[in-house]
Amino acid sequence: MKRLIVMGGLTAVLPLFAGCAVFESSPVPPSPSLTGVKAQNAAWHDAIHRSPHAGTPTFGPLSDAESAVQRAEAQPQVKQFDSQSLTRAQTSLTQAKNDWQAIANKKKRSDDALAKVANEAHRAQRLAQIAQYTAQREIGLKQLHQLQAQQHQQQRAAASSGRLASVSTQDIVGKRVVPDMLGSLHFQSGTARLTQASHPVIGRLAKLAKAHPKLGVAIFGFTDNSEPPAGRLQAFVNSNPKLKQQHPSHKQQVQAYHQGLSDARARDVAQLLVQAGVDPHRIGARGMGATHPVASNDTASGRQKNERAEAVMVPLKHKGS
Repeated sequence: MKRLIVMGGLTAVLPLFAGCAVFESSPVPPSPSLTGVKAQNAAWHDAIHRSPHAGTPTFGPLSDAESAVQRAEAQPQVKQFDSQSLTRAQTSLTQAKNDWQAIANKKKRSDDALAKVANEAHRAQRLAQIAQYTAQREIGLKQLHQLQAQQHQQQRAAASSGRLASVSTQDIVGKRVVPDMLGSLHFQSGTARLTQASHPVIGRLAKLAKAHPKLGVAIFGFTDNSEPPAGRLQAFVNSNPKLKQQHPSHKQQVQAYHQGLSDARARDVAQLLVQAGVDPHRIGARGMGATHPVASNDTASGRQKNERAEAVMVPLKHKGS
């Protein structure tokens, strides 16, 4: 089932998945309710794993929290932009470890004791993720400011040469100007952030759009078909309640993730065009998921080529036409 979204005369078709909340705002999944739910209590017991070589058993939520905190600690910008969340994550992780050590080797562990460990572990994981996302957002803003400065320089250079303005409307209507005419737009793997080499293309596309006000710009986002990390996929599902309620299979979850990421990429390019001065009513954005690869997904270089966005110049549909 699909729905139509009309953006200033451009029609974009988006799937009815709850979508891309993980790519729009805070993608940190809410902590599940841990008390009073028999199924959840059973799940905590199932998350206990004993090594075949004996030793202290491990607890799934605690292992996930340790990995999340380690990732946050390994990212230098986290301490610069959100050291408070990282410190709180480390404190919660320590508490969870201590609570687990107190019950780890017991033959019978109470539901309340496991729930307490799981609660602290989830808290540590969420705080570590928040610290990372805060740092990523601040880094993204810095990159955006740099991109805007580059765009101003490129626009001045293009205006002085007049090359883009001299292209006739008939020459570009219905044409794929990105990548065919203006260069390629590629993204950092698993994100909606453009690669550094792609930034100048935004300026050229904005210049072309301004030179042809009777045309709209249709942006299409794409991904490769690689499997997202388990934690990132679960965060995506948890942050989209409507998708979670559909109880999708793993394959459907991955397809929804790729659709959401490609949507976010198309919207990100559209937003950059707006910031560059293009009328938002002239821009449409649509994600295409992992469809239509331009290179093999079996190699790293091929997957990078598929992590892209394309732009087509289209005639605007005016009211009454």
